[in-house]
Amino acid sequence: MKVGAIVFATFLITPLISTVAFADDKDEAPQLRERINCFPAKSIVKFVSKFQGLDVDKRDTVDMIFAAEFEVKDGGALPDRIFMRNNGVEDSFTLEPDGNVPDFIKIGSASEEVELCSDDPSRAGTPRGEGINFSINNDVHFLENTGYHDMASLKEGLKDGKSHYKKMVPGPMRMMVPKLTYVMIEYDAEDRVPQYSAMKGQEVVAGLTHETFCKTAMIKVEDIEELGGDGLKVRGGSYNLRPVPKPKTLAKFAGCSEDEDGETPKE
Repeated sequence: MKVGAIVFATFLITPLISTVAFADDKDEAPQLRERINCFPAKSIVKFVSKFQGLDVDKRDTVDMIFAAEFEVKDGGALPDRIFMRNNGVEDSFTLEPDGNVPDFIKIGSASEEVELCSDDPSRAGTPRGEGINFSINNDVHFLENTGYHDMASLKEGLKDGKSHYKKMVPGPMRMMVPKLTYVMIEYDAEDRVPQYSAMKGQEVVAGLTHETFCKTAMIKVEDIEELGGDGLKVRGGSYNLRPVPKPKTLAKFAGCSEDEDGETPKE
């Protein structure tokens, strides 16, 4: 599963490609793109900066990861660039050949007056809302993905992960953020069979099982301790580990993508 396939919050940045940001009357003729299209990014700056303001000890095991990308729908080219503009000063992001924008996180340090812009000459003069999407996904990941996670870091990640998720919702709703008790293994490669084991020192402890949500393995951290283990070993290729609530609770906040089945989570 790719990063962001399951998320508690997703920003779909439609103004670059949608008429909604430019016209309230649906009966109006579609507006056409210019070569450079910009929109105010104050809400994005405020959201991203929330997590940069968390105490260091809340970000040393897990952190909020932002993944931004263009998805070409019309078979055309990517924009020439994506950048911020503030009072005439421009700061470009890195735009990779696959459409990913790996350094989008830096928008969290920008002024709230900044605009987010795309330079897309191949679509100048075409209707907004067609041809290309730009999306931003955010989720909490463990910073270490070396294959071994001791119990201390797993427990700290569950605790600190909740602090990150609380930042995603308005103050009065923060009491609704559930307790995080599982870790989810997201492999970079699609359809990878999960490979893991509880460990006691250098010895494998038999008996650890997983539950599945959206074709992705979830392991209850408490089960590792109950088996007498003191860590989790993950094998099978590069991966990310995420702190999450139990499957039934996760299903209330997140959905599966179209190519994933919707298993009924266990109690």
